[in-house]
Order: sequence, then C-alpha cells, then structure tokens
Amino acid sequence: MMNYRLSHRTTYTYQTPAIRARHFLHLLPRARPGQILSAAALTIEPVPSNRCDEVDYFGNHVTSIDIDAPHTVFEATVTADITVAPLPMIRHAGINWEAIAGDPMMPPDIAEFRLPTRLTGTDEAVLAFVRGHFTPYADIMQATEALMHDLYAKFNYRAGVTTTATTGPAALAKLEGVCQDYSHAMLACLRALGLPARYVSGYLRSQIAGDVNAYSGAEQSHAWVSVWLGPMHGWVDFDPTNDLIVSDAHVTLAWGREFADVSPTCGIILGGRRHTLKVSVVLAPVN
Repeated sequence: MMNYRLSHRTTYTYQTPAIRARHFLHLLPRARPGQILSAAALTIEPVPSNRCDEVDYFGNHVTSIDIDAPHTVFEATVTADITVAPLPMIRHAGINWEAIAGDPMMPPDIAEFRLPTRLTGTDEAVLAFVRGHFTPYADIMQATEALMHDLYAKFNYRAGVTTTATTGPAALAKLEGVCQDYSHAMLACLRALGLPARYVSGYLRSQIAGDVNAYSGAEQSHAWVSVWLGPMHGWVDFDPTNDLIVSDAHVTLAWGREFADVSPTCGIILGGRRHTLKVSVVLAPVN
C-alpha cells in the first residue's frame, strides 16, 4: 500500500480585473477500487459567492463556483490524503479482443466508451496503426500492451506542439505531444475497433534518477487510458506516456470519454483580458 499527500495549486493571474467569473472544477480526487480517499479539501480565492460540490455523470467530483467580486488572481488549491493499493499484474486476459468488441450484452455504462468523440475519432491511418497490433483472435491484454509499447516507442514527449483541441488522429500523425496526446491517440485506436476505453486524469509519483524525473508527466497533471478487458478483469489502466501498466504509482482524479469531460478547470470570465496560468503539483509518499 502507498500513502500519498497530494497538493495541487492552480493560479490564474489576469492582466486587468475579472469582473465576474463562473468556473467548473474537476480537482477533488475520486475513490475507486484500490484507491481510498481519506481526506480532501478544495480552497478557492477569492471566496466564491456561490459554490456547489456535486458528482457528475461519470461519478467524478465537480465543483461549480461563481465569483461576483472583481479580482486579478484566481487560485484553487487541493490537498488530499490518498491510499493506493498495488494492483494484480495481468499477463493474459484469457479473451480475444473480437469477443469484447462484438459483445451484444455489454452494459450501457461500459459500451458508451466504445463511441468516438470529437477528440478521439478515427481515420485510415489510425486503423492501419491499430490493426498492426490487434491481429485476428489476439488476447486483448497482450494486444493493448503491444499498442501501448509502440505508442511509447514512436512518440516524442514534447510540450508546446499541441493544444487541448488536438485530436487523437492528429497526435498520431505528428507522433509528438504530451500525455493528453498519447492518451487521445490510444483511445482513437481502441475505439476504432469498437473497444471500450476511458480517458483518465490524475497524477504520477516522481521517480528520481539523479536530478531528472524518470517518468514523463510526473509532478503535474497527468493522463492515461483505462481499457475494459471483460467481466473477469474489468477496467485495466495503461499509461502510454511512460509505457506502464498502472498500479500504485498513479493516483486517479477523474475519468470520462476525453479530456473535455475532465478538464481540471474551465469556465467563463468577464474582463481579465490576457492571463497567465501556473500549476504546481506535489504527490509525496508519506509513512
């Protein structure tokens, strides 16, 4: 078992005062099998005039706020204590991918993750890429792991070359980007075959090698992919950015169909003109 203390601070600084603002925040981590949330708090400055903490369609915590007073800085800070259990290692799912893609009795809350979205559509290049790994009657675990290995090998982790609007097919064509792009490319591949797969947002513990993080996307908001491997194994998570099967080094924040479903912050402001964004994340093991 790994115990973590999470601190995540998001700060927007505006060029001129924002007169009013409405924000929707996916910042409080969710519980899931193997992950226990023992304490969590979200503080917001300036103090909102209205605040509503609820659960969205996917079961994620979402906070909606209104700020009526003029402000030049908006800051949201999350602190949480989280325990994550190691997950069993799966080598073979014992079921071929066609059986899952063609399952007519799949529950609707799983089957909906087969459908493409604006950011996870497909094209001929995506189909050609994924079919190289999902050969006829291949075990779904082995095929998905091979797809992850290939994305990791071919992609170049590079910030600033994509945006939150970059699609999975576009990222696969460029073969570079950040964790969001790796994940959208993998989702596009899986959904092109009719396989259920979710976009997962969260955090990755740093693994220090000298003075350099050995993992890409550590100590910041991270993203990966969860794949339905059938009723025997359920959802299993794959991190294509780091070529990892997710276990106790990852903390789950939220999941949905794509990034837009779980964006940490989104909303509308009146005024403010240009802004700068600063995000600070620390995921520290504790005894």
